[in-house]
Formats: sequence, C-alpha cells, structure tokens
Amino acid sequence: MPQVEAQPYAFPFDGDLDPAKTAVLLIDMQVDFCGHGGYVHQMGYDVNATRAPIEPLQRILKAARRTGCRIIHTREGHRPSLADLPQNKRWRSAQICGGSGGIGTPGPCGRVLVRGEPGWDIIPELLPLPHEDVIDKCGKGSFHATDLEMVLRTTGTTTLLLGGITTDVCVHTTMREGNDRGFECCLITDGTGATDPGNHSAAHKMVTMQHGVFGCIASSEAILSVLDGLPTNPMKLRPAWPQRPFRPLVLAPQGNLLTNTIAEAKPFPYSFLPTSVALLMIDWQNDFLDPRGFGASLGNDVTSLRRGVDNAKRLLELFRSKNLTIAHTLEAHARDLSDVHPAKKRRCPKIGEKGELGRVLVKGEAGNAIIDELKPLASEIIIHKPGKGAFYATDLETQLRSAGCTHIIMTGVTTEVCVQSTAREANDRGFEVLVVSDATESYIPAFKEATLAMIVSQGGIVGWTAETGAVVRALA
Repeated sequence: MPQVEAQPYAFPFDGDLDPAKTAVLLIDMQVDFCGHGGYVHQMGYDVNATRAPIEPLQRILKAARRTGCRIIHTREGHRPSLADLPQNKRWRSAQICGGSGGIGTPGPCGRVLVRGEPGWDIIPELLPLPHEDVIDKCGKGSFHATDLEMVLRTTGTTTLLLGGITTDVCVHTTMREGNDRGFECCLITDGTGATDPGNHSAAHKMVTMQHGVFGCIASSEAILSVLDGLPTNPMKLRPAWPQRPFRPLVLAPQGNLLTNTIAEAKPFPYSFLPTSVALLMIDWQNDFLDPRGFGASLGNDVTSLRRGVDNAKRLLELFRSKNLTIAHTLEAHARDLSDVHPAKKRRCPKIGEKGELGRVLVKGEAGNAIIDELKPLASEIIIHKPGKGAFYATDLETQLRSAGCTHIIMTGVTTEVCVQSTAREANDRGFEVLVVSDATESYIPAFKEATLAMIVSQGGIVGWTAETGAVVRALA
C-alpha cells in the first residue's frame, strides 16, 4: 500500500496508507453552508465557492467506501433551545447577518444552524450511508464536546483525510485538534472550500509550514491514485443500522428564586439556587430493572433496584412542577458497537447480543429505553453514554453549564457503579453533588451503603447525601 504524494511530506509519515486505520472526515457539508438559501448564502457569500469541493469529495467518498476506510460526517448545529450556543458566537452571527439574523433565526431553510432543520442537514450529494457515523457538534472543531476522539480511538483509527467547509474555519480547527491528539492528518486541497479565496489558500499554506506543523495537504487526484490501486475490502458493507433520531432540547423558563438549603444532608447542610440545580436521573433503563433485561440475565434480583423508583418519580415530578433542569442518562452503545472498548466487551460479552428486550445496551432497543414510570419528556436532556460515568465522551457538562447549573441532585442505578462514577466525575468538574440515598439502589445492598459512606467521608470529599423527603421539603 503506497503513500500519498503530499506536501510537505508523503502521507502518512510512518508508511503506506492503510484503509483499516484511515478515516475520511467530511466536515460540515450542510445545506446551511453550501446550499442556496442557507446560512452562507444569507451572509452574502457566493455558495459556488463552498460547493466546489462536492465533486472531488464524491470521488473520494466512492473510493474510500470501496476500500473500507471509515467514513465520518460532521454537522455544526445547535439544539432548538440554543442552550449550547455561546452568547459571543450568537452575537457575531447576528452582526454578519445585519444585526437581526444569524444562528437560531428563521430563514429559507428553517432556523439557521439548528439541529433538525432542513438547512442543518447534509447535502443530498454527500449523504451518509446508514452505518456511517455522524458527529453533531456545537463548535467549529469536531472534537469539542463530541465523542469523535472516542470513536477514532476505539476503532483503531490513526490517520485522517479531511475534506469539507470551510477550509479556514471548521476544517482547520478540526485538523489542529486532531494533530494535538496525535492523529496523522491530511487536508484534501480541492476537497475543501472557503468563502474567501485568500483565506482558502492561506489555510493550505499554514499546514505546510515547519515541515507540516498540523500535517500535510494533498489533492484528491493524489489520494485517488492510491485508493484506486487498493483492493476492494470484502468487509466494506457494514450493517446498515438506521440513524438514531434527534431528540430536541427545550429548557423550561426559570424564575428568580432564593437559595434553598437541605439541612438534613450529610455531612453538612447542602445549599443551592433552584435556578442553578439539575436533577440527574442515571440509567433507569429496562435493561437494568426489567426481569427480562440484561441485569436479570446476569443473575441479579431486579426487585432491589425498583425500590428506588417511587422516590425517583417523586423528585422528577417535583422538578417538573418547578420548571427546573432535568437530565436523564442511559448507558447505550452505537449499533455497530464502534464505541465499545475491547476491554469492556471482554468483561461483558453480552453487550450487543440479542436478548429478550432486543440487543443488550444498544441505542434504540426496548431494553435500552427508560422505564415507563420515569420516561423523559421531550424538553428534558437525554445523554447516551458509552461508559459508566455520565461525563465521559458525552456533552453533559456543556449542557449543564449552558443551563447555568452548578449543583446536581442525583438519583439512579446502580449506586456503586454508574451513580458513583458520575458523582466523582461531577465533583472533579466543580459541581456540587447530592446523591439521594433512598432514590438510588444496588443489586447488592452492602455496596450501596458503602458507596454512600464513601461519598460523605472526609467532609464530603465527593459530595452529600440526603433522603427524598429532605429534598422535597427544601424545594417546596
């Protein structure tokens, strides 16, 4: 397998191009950026410049798919609530659109750069195949607040071919992020486009400085000359799992409330502003609580977990009645299991296997749904997490910060695994955590008690605990 003729060095630097270790990253080829009536068009730029990469990328895509390279698409866009849109970004967007338009405002292609709108989606010429990963990002870089790095690491990808728009903004930011994380990056010169020709050329030149400060650049022809010489990968037709649906986030309005205190909390009183507190509901899933689910299949008595359901429901209804922030987590994996670490799969070989409630711990399956008593509302935050902790490889922190949350009241299962992992992660990120002692449960009661003791030890080194009644009285 030969190297690609690139500047300032042959790509990749350490040997021949290997499709098994290579991902083609198509960045933001969306209607809003290269379609008529989209965001770039509204800003007054010539969309022909941002449409120029389409044909080269179509040829790259065809060859890469044939040889078995991983294909990853990105979309820049924000939640319908705009909870993940920084104010400075929103202000700049409005200025360039005349002071009253920009991100989040209605346009010919729907609300600009809002997830689920026609302008946010990828153009028809480069639509992803059902099994190809799509990274939805709220920033310019594709690694910020996304699981892109985790997907690349777990699939053994070390080499990136980057195309898309715009060259000087999202493509360059992503290339810089990838380089800093140790990925070998090559920017496709005619597979990228920008609103300004000078910026487009300058962005290419910047890459080549200092003998490839961020990687290298190559034309689509140079890349195709290598890909076209490679054999067809017999495993290139991966399972065509359907794309997971987008769940909108609409945060409820919050009032101007006074500080509340849970005096009975351990190891000392827990004070918070209701406008700054979130209820975090961890992994109340059928896979763990249903007698036909994954937990029961391991020999666990699921009735022990159900003891916490009524109290969790009581808190959920209370937070809803107060219009406070609520987030639900699910331990869930992609259908192709690309986000399952090999070590985790070895420890738990049932992940992805067929069970009574569908494939175990896989997004969209019946077992992966939250139990009926605690089912989320469309306006509540949903976090699909590939690990035990809810902050790992998710955007939970970004969403909580955007909602102004500094305190977390936590329920969920199991106490010693996912609840404890999340409490520790939140603590390390500066959130004040309270685990509701009678709204969390374990298959092994002794583990629950040990966990609660650990949390409040050393002056609450990880957080606080309190019973449901105390939380209810504090918020009443």
